[in-house]
Amino acid sequence: MKETLKKSPFFILALLLTTGFLASCGTEDDHDHDEHSDPEGLAWYIEGSQVAKQENGTVTYAEDGHIHGHIDVAYSAEVYFIDDDGDEFQPEEEYYTLDLESDPEELVTATISSSNKWAFEWQCISVGTTDVIFKLMHDDHADFVSMDFEVLCEEHDE
Repeated sequence: MKETLKKSPFFILALLLTTGFLASCGTEDDHDHDEHSDPEGLAWYIEGSQVAKQENGTVTYAEDGHIHGHIDVAYSAEVYFIDDDGDEFQPEEEYYTLDLESDPEELVTATISSSNKWAFEWQCISVGTTDVIFKLMHDDHADFVSMDFEVLCEEHDE
């Protein structure tokens, strides 16, 4: 009887379903990586106006093919991420943070807001052109890294 049961289609089906169910069960950490928003792009706002946008693999600017900044002028800025439907969002999950990098580093400084983790103040500290990238950090790694945004730092015309 044991040999007949092992060859039974019902036994084989039950074995496959049980194996599939057990294989699909995994360990869970404190948050599900599949449930959070997946950015495909980024919109950069300065003083409430969109100045640049990365979407569909292209960076576009509101004017002149770069972002303008004047030496020693502080600008309030904020970023929104763009999902695959083109909708802007800011992740609500507390484990996400924003990181900014510029290359070369010595032209721009930035400080993330203490009241809104997607807002920051930035200013040019030297004349030149720099590339700024944004990272959506999740614990110790970036879930999203933007393309380069070109910033032209100039003397302030008076």
